[in-house]
Amino acid sequence: MTYWGSAPIILVSADTEEGVAAAARSVEATGGRIAASVDIDTAAERLESQVAIDLVWVDIAADHGPILDRLLERLVVGTERGDFAALIVIPSELVDIVASQIGGSAVSILVGRNERALDAALADRLARAAPQLREDGGDEAIRRHDFPIESFEQVHRPVPVVREGGSDGEGIGYEPPPRPAVIDAGAIRDMIRARRLRDELFGAGLFADPAWDMLLDLMAARLERRPVAVSSLCIAAAVPATTALRWIKQLTEAGLLRRVADPDDGRRVFIELTDHAASVMEAYFTAMPAGARG
Repeated sequence: MTYWGSAPIILVSADTEEGVAAAARSVEATGGRIAASVDIDTAAERLESQVAIDLVWVDIAADHGPILDRLLERLVVGTERGDFAALIVIPSELVDIVASQIGGSAVSILVGRNERALDAALADRLARAAPQLREDGGDEAIRRHDFPIESFEQVHRPVPVVREGGSDGEGIGYEPPPRPAVIDAGAIRDMIRARRLRDELFGAGLFADPAWDMLLDLMAARLERRPVAVSSLCIAAAVPATTALRWIKQLTEAGLLRRVADPDDGRRVFIELTDHAASVMEAYFTAMPAGARG
C-alpha cells in the first residue's frame, strides 16, 4: 500500500454528519489519516482522480438512486483492481439495494454503526487480510464450514429468473418443478420455529448457527417456489445483519448459494440454494430420523 508518512490514507464519503463523525472516530482509533471527506454526489468522480489512497469509507443513510449505483460500481472496480480497499456502512433498509451491487465483491458491508465492529472492519480492510467471518464486536472467528458437494439429480423451482452467470445457466425461463421431496416446507418451517423458541427460552446467541438457519429457510422457500431477498435471508439467519451478509458471501463462494437477479427490479437480487446444495439438504432429511432433525 501507498502511505503518506506511516499512516494509511482514507477517503471518506457520507451523506450525514453522523456518518462523517463515525468515520473520523474509527480512522483516528485505528491510526489512519483522512485524505478528504466528500459528498456522495461527487465521490465516484473523486475516485477517478484520487491517488495514494488505501481505503474508501462510504456511509450512506438513504438511497441516492443512480448516484449510489455509480459509486458502488466504482468501488467494486477499484477493489477488484487492487486500487484500494473499501468499506460501506448502511442501515438495514438498504441491504437489498447495496447487496445486489456489491454482495459478491471484496467490498465490506457493515449494517449499523457499532463502534467496535467499525474499528475491527476498518483494521481488517486496511490490512488487506483474507476475509474472515466474525460476529459484530466479537473476537472469535466463525469457523468456515466444509460441505460435501456430490452429484445428484438436479432440482429446480419454476420461477422466472435471470441468472447472474455460473454453471447453472443464464437467461429468463421457467424450470421444471422439483421431484417429490422427503420433507415438505411446513415441516421445515416447524423446525425453524422450534429453533427460534429455543433462542427465546435460553437467550439469543447461545445456539447461533446462521449457516444452517439460512439453508433451512432457503430449502423451505425452494419447496414453496418463493424467491428470497437478501434482507429476508439476513432475518432468517437470526444474527446481526453484518454477520449474515458475510455468511451469505461465504456460502455463495462455497457453491451452496447463488445470486439470482430479480427480473422486475434491476436493483435487487434473490438468494437461492444451488442444485447441489438442495440435493445435499434432501439427502440429509432422507438420512436423518424425523425426531433428530433440526
